[in-house]
Amino acid sequence: MESAAVSAFLKPVMGRLFSLLEEEYSKHRGLAQETQSIQQDLRMIAAAMDDQLRGMGRHERTAIARLYSEEILDLAHDIEDCVDRFMHRLRCRQRCSNGGAASSFVHRVAHELKKVQSRSSFADEIHKLKRRLKEVHQRVVDAVPVVCGGQPNGLSSMVASTEPCHRVTRNLVGIEKPMEEVQLLLDEVDGEPQQLRVISIVGFGGLGKTTLARAVYDNPHTKEKFDCRAWVSATGSSLETTGRPIRDVLRDIHQQVVPKDTMDVDNNNLEASLKEYLNDKRYLIAIDNVQMDEWRTITSAFEDNSTSSRIILTTNIQSVANMYSHGNGYVYHMDTLGEEDSKKIAFPGIRSPELEHGSAALLGKCGGLPLALVCVSNYLKSSTEPTGELCAKLCRNLGSHLKEKHGHDNFSDLRKVILDNYDSFSGYALTRFLYLGIFPNNHPLKRKVITRRWLAEGYARSESPRPEQDIADEHFNKLMDWNIIRPIDTRNNSQVKTFKTHGIMHEFLLQKSLSQRFIMTLSPEHQRMGTNANNARHLSFHDGKLTECVASDEDLSRVRSLTVLGDAGGAISYVRKCKLIRVLDLEECNDLEELELKHICKLWHLKYLSLGPTIHELPRCIDGLHCLETLDLRATKIKSLPIEAIQLPHLTHLFGKIMLDNDDLKNDNKVSKLKKFLSGKKSNLQTLAGFVTDNSKGFLEFIAYMNKLRKVKIWCTCAASSSSYISDLSKAIQKFIKVPIDRDNGH
Repeated sequence: MESAAVSAFLKPVMGRLFSLLEEEYSKHRGLAQETQSIQQDLRMIAAAMDDQLRGMGRHERTAIARLYSEEILDLAHDIEDCVDRFMHRLRCRQRCSNGGAASSFVHRVAHELKKVQSRSSFADEIHKLKRRLKEVHQRVVDAVPVVCGGQPNGLSSMVASTEPCHRVTRNLVGIEKPMEEVQLLLDEVDGEPQQLRVISIVGFGGLGKTTLARAVYDNPHTKEKFDCRAWVSATGSSLETTGRPIRDVLRDIHQQVVPKDTMDVDNNNLEASLKEYLNDKRYLIAIDNVQMDEWRTITSAFEDNSTSSRIILTTNIQSVANMYSHGNGYVYHMDTLGEEDSKKIAFPGIRSPELEHGSAALLGKCGGLPLALVCVSNYLKSSTEPTGELCAKLCRNLGSHLKEKHGHDNFSDLRKVILDNYDSFSGYALTRFLYLGIFPNNHPLKRKVITRRWLAEGYARSESPRPEQDIADEHFNKLMDWNIIRPIDTRNNSQVKTFKTHGIMHEFLLQKSLSQRFIMTLSPEHQRMGTNANNARHLSFHDGKLTECVASDEDLSRVRSLTVLGDAGGAISYVRKCKLIRVLDLEECNDLEELELKHICKLWHLKYLSLGPTIHELPRCIDGLHCLETLDLRATKIKSLPIEAIQLPHLTHLFGKIMLDNDDLKNDNKVSKLKKFLSGKKSNLQTLAGFVTDNSKGFLEFIAYMNKLRKVKIWCTCAASSSSYISDLSKAIQKFIKVPIDRDNGH
């Protein structure tokens, strides 16, 4: 985890806060000076906290930063909640003050008094938040000397002594075919140039990349084909992690391939010495766990000497594999194990109907990951006899075992692999990662749905002026690049359409999110909305029956998102109390009643709304969703849309198979207002996917005015087959194409 967590979390939020403070408080001389003091204090504390963590070694910093990051994220959310509440009050006052001459003197006086009270309340909240930030800072200051042992540079002996933990398992179940395939890549092929080839074995941690590479490397068939060989680990090559520089790895290779009587070479001549010795030899170099593109300085020591030499790399990063194996190299993708091989590892030599039944869910969470299966097997061996009941218990508590040690630790290797991935993210990138725990294990997710939700939550921010959509896309691509998530369906341009999180990683993310109260989930496994609902930012209901709710109205008012899959029961009514909610995902909710929509339409801060199959009609009070950016009606039975929905000022993406309401189209006043709204460039609509056309013009009459529209999907009904209608459709499309796209404020 990077040290600058304050920069990642607080600075984007503080930017929004400061602009609001300057806009509102600069009008009042007394408050302007106080506002400037608050800004300076917050910036100073944030900078000090960053410096404090930078002075620590990575391993200590990671441990402290995990706890520290949780507090900072919660504080950043509370600052933004404070801003949101104040902004809402401002909007309400503006609407009240637009009464014009009809407003009485008494009402105007009352309005001014409310303004003073509102600003006073806002200032009090900011002062409380500033005190909290100081308290967090002090806790970091107090913790660092204890952790670092008083060393001024923060580098303890623990860092220097840390050894890479990438164990090669002896269990080779399911590895026969991959071994044969990689072995063939080492062989010389008649008629092909005798070039150096780099073979990159890539995949998520724990898939057995090291085991495969080592099995191939140690194979007698391999040994007899090469004049010299070397096996090295790239882990800890960065000074930031273990202090082991790249030259030490080169020396390690040098010691393995060069005769002992010629090894007296200084560090500056290592590369030249290797090149000279290997010049006329067929060599095999295996470099395990390559993480960085800086490793090209290693491979530059190995020139193509036309002897069919080979380099094997293992990495969990796709872009690293692609870079090293470009040209005549080869990228070998590791895959998960099938069900039968998974059982052979988890329950070697054991078969019973009771075990088969009780272990199904556990194997599902392991997802064919060999290291996870080995850890499960070791855990079960520590008991008297593996049973279905024991497997079911482990399945329920698996996330807890991944998060921390329990008794005799059988999951340490797996935990390290997971933490290596987890600790590579910080700030909002880490928040986006944890966000995937909202959804059930093994649940297919749509890429664009996730990125739009990140945007709506405010989790795609940075200090840079880059578009938030670019930040969200970049982070998703990193998750793919690091093989943390798996593609299910890809488009023709290779862009991922749907994906899944690795089961074992999902289990860890869920446990982390629950313990941090980032997520509260209600499912068959968690049927009580208890203390973990306190301060939870995201509620997720997976077909669970609510048995008890101890969350207060205040706690529910802090909720940022509600996701329902299956039946929500009475829990759906709690959305009324989620005053600051931004994301309401009900696409897969089976029991949402249309009466609830009138309450949903009062959620002023809502930015993302998807509705499910029980909804037939959208109410006209949809115009109350002032901040709405995404409206997804694809799973509904809604056929016509009230014109008020198109006039939502921030609506960016509209999905469904809909027409404009016929009564609205006959209302000249409404049509005139819509045209004025669109022609005045007040619409932010970029995606309209899509609308149904019949013999009436409907949307065709308006799309030319939608100057930010980038994607349109059109369905033509059988009734719309007349030549005049086809002509109207053609003209509308041509007119739309000619209108230049306004790219300002696009997502």
